[in-house]
Amino acid sequence: MAVVQKTKEWDDFFAGCLRKRIGLREFNALVELKWQKAPVSGAACIGTLLRQDRSAIAIDPRFTGYVESLVESGKVDIPDVLDSILRTFEDLSADEAAIAAAIQHGKKAYEASILEGLIQELAASRRKSPNNATRACAIRTLKPFTAWLVYLLKSFGQSDALASPLLEVVDAFGHFAVAYMSWLSVVGVLDHQVPKEFKRSFGGYLPLFITLVSHNVELAHDLNLLQKQTGLHEDIPVSEIDNRMLDDNGLNTITYQESVLDSPPVTTRAGLYIYINAMLMGRPLSDDAALFDYLNVRYHSDVTTLVTDIVTASFDTLTNAINRTESTESITLIRSFITNKLPTILSYYSGMIFPPLSIQFCVSQALSRMDPAADMPYTQMVDSLSLSGMLADARSEFLFACALHQLIPEQSIEEMLGEVPMQSMPDAGRYSKDDLVSQCTARSARIDELIGELENMEGNAGDIVGAIVERSLQIVQSLCVDKNSITLKGICNVLSRKTQTLDIIMLFIQPETILQPLCQLIDQWQDHDDQGENHPVYDEFGSIFLLILIIRHHFALPDHHLGIDYQGSFMMKFLRSGHIPREPSTLTEQENRRLGDWIRGIYETEGINDELMSACSPKDFHLLVATLFDQSLKACQVGKLSLDTLKGGFEYLLYPFLLPSLITGLGWFAQRLWETESAGTGLDTLLPGLQALVKPPSISGDSAALHEAVLSVVAEPLTQSLMHVQALHPRKTEIDIISATLKSHTQPRRCDASSHAEMEAWCATSGGGILTAVRHTAQSLAQWCNTNPVNAALPNYTHRQILSAMQVLGAKSVVEGLVDEIGKQMSSNTPDVILDIVTALITAPTDMDSNGGVVYQGKRQLTLRDALNGLYDDAYQISKNDAPRAEIIVRLHRRVEAQLARSNQQNAIVTEAENAMLLDLQDSGQGTIVRDEGGIPEADIDNVVAGVMDEIMAEGGDGGDSFMEL
Repeated sequence: MAVVQKTKEWDDFFAGCLRKRIGLREFNALVELKWQKAPVSGAACIGTLLRQDRSAIAIDPRFTGYVESLVESGKVDIPDVLDSILRTFEDLSADEAAIAAAIQHGKKAYEASILEGLIQELAASRRKSPNNATRACAIRTLKPFTAWLVYLLKSFGQSDALASPLLEVVDAFGHFAVAYMSWLSVVGVLDHQVPKEFKRSFGGYLPLFITLVSHNVELAHDLNLLQKQTGLHEDIPVSEIDNRMLDDNGLNTITYQESVLDSPPVTTRAGLYIYINAMLMGRPLSDDAALFDYLNVRYHSDVTTLVTDIVTASFDTLTNAINRTESTESITLIRSFITNKLPTILSYYSGMIFPPLSIQFCVSQALSRMDPAADMPYTQMVDSLSLSGMLADARSEFLFACALHQLIPEQSIEEMLGEVPMQSMPDAGRYSKDDLVSQCTARSARIDELIGELENMEGNAGDIVGAIVERSLQIVQSLCVDKNSITLKGICNVLSRKTQTLDIIMLFIQPETILQPLCQLIDQWQDHDDQGENHPVYDEFGSIFLLILIIRHHFALPDHHLGIDYQGSFMMKFLRSGHIPREPSTLTEQENRRLGDWIRGIYETEGINDELMSACSPKDFHLLVATLFDQSLKACQVGKLSLDTLKGGFEYLLYPFLLPSLITGLGWFAQRLWETESAGTGLDTLLPGLQALVKPPSISGDSAALHEAVLSVVAEPLTQSLMHVQALHPRKTEIDIISATLKSHTQPRRCDASSHAEMEAWCATSGGGILTAVRHTAQSLAQWCNTNPVNAALPNYTHRQILSAMQVLGAKSVVEGLVDEIGKQMSSNTPDVILDIVTALITAPTDMDSNGGVVYQGKRQLTLRDALNGLYDDAYQISKNDAPRAEIIVRLHRRVEAQLARSNQQNAIVTEAENAMLLDLQDSGQGTIVRDEGGIPEADIDNVVAGVMDEIMAEGGDGGDSFMEL
C-alpha cells in the first residue's frame, strides 16, 4: 500500500475518532487493528494526528489523550512527538489570528498540553530500569530538543513580551527540559554516548534559554542547577561561546536574584485603597474576574480580612473624593459602587465565612475604621453635603443594600448605625434580572422606567443593567427578522441624554458589550423598504449612531473597544476619515450626485423630501457631512450662497433625524477655526454659521434634548478652537456668545486624563516636579499606614497622578523614582509597608487591562511592570555599584510578579472536565457517541469497536473506504 494512501487512511481514522468522541480504551483497540492493516512510521502517525482540526474554543482532552496513548503503546516515541509539535508550533507562532483567538477564549496551546504529557511519560520512564532502547530514545531526543532550543531563542530571544499562548509553550518546554535533563542523567548517556557536537550545541544554547524563562524564577533555577549537575557547561571552552550566550544577564543574574533575602509581605490598608481608586477614577473598570483574582492572591484564604478591607477601601475612596472636591458625577459613581456593586462582591465571599464570624461582623469592623465624625448620630448631621453627611448617607444606603442581598439581617441596621434609620428597604424588594427582562419584553415602557431607577442607591442596579443589556441585545437580534427598531431607538435616546447612567452601567459591563452589537447593526444597516418613507430610517439610524459616538467620547475609548476591526466597516471608516472633507474631484460620480442633491435640498426650494433620503442611505449621508459643510461655507465665502440662506439651510440639520450629523459638522468647524490666521479670512461667515448651529434662535422640544447631547460631545474641542480665534481677534462678539453656550453644555468625561490644574500643581512641586509629587504620594501613604489610620487624615490620592507621570516622564523614570523612595523609606521600622504600597501602584488596574476579551493589536505604552522587569534583568549589574538598590529591585519584582502571577494563568485554567463538556456540547447531534473513560468492560471492547466501525461506515464520505479496511 502506498505511503500517501496509508497517510490518508490514518488521517480519516483520526478525524473519525475525534468526531465520534471515542474513549481512550476504544481508541487503543482501534489503533491496534488499524496498525495491522496499514502500518506507518511513528513520525507519520503522530504528524497525521497533529494535522487534525484544532480550532475549537477549548482544548479537546481526547486529542491530547490520543497522543499520550500512542506514546505509551510504543507506536510513537518522544522524539517523534517533539519534532512534530515543533512544526505545528512554528505555524502557530506565525498565525496572529490564531493567537488572538486563543487569547480571547483563554485557550491553552495544544503544544503546551502535549509537552506536559511528555513530562509524565519521562517521569514514568525514570522509574524503570534503563535499557538499550531507552538510551537510544534519549539520544535521538537530543536532536529535536536542540532544534526546539534554537527555534525558541531565534524567534523569541529578543522579545520583550510574548502572547500568553506562546508563553505557555515556552514555559512548558522549560519544564520538559528539566525532566529530560534528569532523564539523561538517569539513563547514563551523557558521559559516553552523546556526540560531542550535540553536547556543544546543547550546553551552548541552554544558558540563553534560561534567560528567556527568567520570568519564572523557580524554573530558571531548576534549569541552572541541572545544567551544572550534568556538567554540560564545562564541556564548552569559554572562548568559543558568544558573549551574548552567557553574560552577566544569564547565569550570574539568576544566581544573584536567588541570593537576595526577603521578608514576608505585609497587607496594608493603602494597597486596596489604591486599587479601588484606580478602578473608579475614570471609566469604571468592571472586570470582576480580575478583581476577584487580585483579592484572592492578596489575601489567600483570609476571607474575613478581605471583606473588611474592601469595605474599608471603598469608603476610603469615597472620603478621598469628597475631600478632593471631585465632581458630583464622580462622587455619585463611587456611592453607586458601594451600594450597588460592593454587595454583589461580598455575596461571592459570604459562603466562605463560617460562624462565629459573619459578613455583618466584617462590615461592622470596616465601618468602625471610618472617620470618627461619621460615627455621629444620623440626626445630628444637618448638612447632608458635608463630609460626615455624605458618608452617613452612603453608610446607610450600603447597609440596606446588604440587607437586600441577605448579607445582614435588616433588624441589625439600626444597631450598626447607632440611630433609627431614615431609609428603608425598596418597596419592590430585590429585583431578578430574568423577571425584569420578561417585564421589558411585555411592556417596552418598562425599559425607560428601569433606566430611571439606575441612579437609585438601593442595590438593584446590577440586575437592572443585566436586564436592559439583555433586552437590548434581543432587540438587535430581532431586527434581522421584524426590522422594528423603534424600541431600540427609545433606549438609545434615553441613554444619550444620561451620561451619569452610562457611568453606572459600566460598573457592571464592558463597553464592547454594548458597542459591538450596535456597531455591527450600524455596519449591516439596511433601509426599511416596507415602511414607505425614509424619515424614520434616518431617525432610528441616527439615534443608534449618536449613542455610539457619545459612549466613545464620554469614556475616551480607543477604537478597539468598539469590538470591530474588519476592513470595510462603516464605523471604522467614519471614525478614521468621516471628519475630513473631500474635494468634489475626488468623489465618485454617485457621491457627487448625492452631494448635489443634499445641497439643493437644504439651500434651495426643494427641501428634504423622501426622494432625497431614499437616494442616499444614512451611512452614505454621514460620510458626506464634512464635505457638505466644507462646500457650503466655501460657496458662502465666494458669494454663491448668502449668509441668510446658509443659516436657513442649517435649520434643517436641527431636525431630530439629522441632528447626529452635527457632531461631524461642528467638528469640521473646530478644525477650520484652528486654521484661522491673523487676517481672519472667512470668520465673517464661519462664526455666524457656527452660532446658528450652537445657539439656534428656535428649536423644537424633541430636538432640544438631542441637541444638548450633541453639544456635550463637541463642546470641548470647539471651545479650545474658539479660544485660539479670540486670542487673534478679541473683538469678535460672537465668540463670547458661542463659548458661553458651549460652557453650559460641557460635561466631565469619565477617563483617566488629568485636568490642567492638577498637572500644573504636580509639575510645580519643588525638588523635581511631577516625579517628586509621585514620591511624596507614596511617602504620605506609607506614613498613613504606619500610624493609626482612624486618627490620621486620609492622604490625598488619585491614580491619575501615576498615569500622568508615566505619560510625561515614561514608565522607567517613574519606577526608578519609586525605587528611590523605597530606598529612602527602608530605614524605617516597617520597610515592607512602602514595598506593599509601591507594589499596589504598579499592579493597579488600567484601561488596557480591562478589554473584555478584545485583543488589542496596536502599539501600547510601556507599563510600570515592563519597566520594573527591565530593572530586574539588570539587577546583577546594578548590584556591583549599588547593592541596596539592586536588592530593593529584586524584592519589589518578586512582590509584583507574585500579585500578578495568578492573573497570567487565570485565562488558561480550564479543567479537562470543562473542556470535555464544551466539546461534547459543541459536537452533540446525530450519531455522536460520548462514553465515560473506563466505563466499558474488557469483554465488550470488541463489540464497541465493531459498533464504532459500523457507525463510521454508515456515514459514508471520503473516509468510508479506509475505515472499512478495519
